[in-house]
Amino acid sequence: MADNSLKNIFQGSTSINNLLLQHYPQIGLSNDELLIYLLIKHDQELVIPMPNIQTLVSMTGFSKDKIFELFHRLIEHKNATITRVTGPNGQVDAYDFSPMYEKLLDLVQNQSTDDVQEKDTPASANVNIDRSEVFNNIEQEFGRTLSPIEMETISGWLDIDHYSSEIISLALREAVLNQVYNLKYMDRIMLNWDKLNLHSAAQIQAYTAKREGSSGGHNSDDDHYSGPEIPFINFK
Repeated sequence: MADNSLKNIFQGSTSINNLLLQHYPQIGLSNDELLIYLLIKHDQELVIPMPNIQTLVSMTGFSKDKIFELFHRLIEHKNATITRVTGPNGQVDAYDFSPMYEKLLDLVQNQSTDDVQEKDTPASANVNIDRSEVFNNIEQEFGRTLSPIEMETISGWLDIDHYSSEIISLALREAVLNQVYNLKYMDRIMLNWDKLNLHSAAQIQAYTAKREGSSGGHNSDDDHYSGPEIPFINFK
């Protein structure tokens, strides 16, 4: 007896689209309207023959007036339209729920676009700010306005070589300390860091601090000479 009861329970089920379940309030669908849709849809999704109103009254406990009002609101809110379909007994009226799914699709697509814009806009804004700061810093240290070609070179560092603004600033510092005010010198500095596998500002700063510390603040090859002492002779 229990087995037969279970068979009756599992003889059929009604599925619901997950997106519809998640977003139905946003497309103007009330809880009661969603319930009506689920009660009449069975294994159909879009075009559903008009149901027996008295059956819906028994299933929901709603009055006939409320049932009619819910269908009216579905049409008024453009979640359904009335159409004609061919059934076993010929042409019958039906509800077409295609507009509801079209609204759902538009909603999801717009949300995806908004998410992409929210993610991209701050990043793009930061890149533009970094670029402007790099231009300004170099102009201030060089004491002149950058030429269009120089601006293109700097943009290449950011966009093609993917040097961060911090690394470019460190290369600018090295150039200024050595009193060499041109971009080719800065470019050679950053290429040398690449060869040394120094790819972050922190790595470069640690390397620079270690180099300056070991040389007593002087960047000279004499500090690394390990041969015999060579006396200084003044030929004057």
